[in-house]
Amino acid sequence: MQIFINDEPVECPEKSTISTLLTRQGISTENIAVALNETVVPKTAWEQTEIPDKSNIIIIKAVQGG
Repeated sequence: MQIFINDEPVECPEKSTISTLLTRQGISTENIAVALNETVVPKTAWEQTEIPDKSNIIIIKAVQGG
């Protein structure tokens, strides 16, 4: 199935969860927030949250400034 990560098309297997997607894409789970179809998904729910086909995922990395 096709989804979009930060507006870039990505192929992923059906019934993928946010956790499996991040692992497959090699994205570190440290200091990031994930929104699935404009709804922020708590990190505690990533393993249970399945990604529907044509979903839009936004990944935001927190950076520390000074």
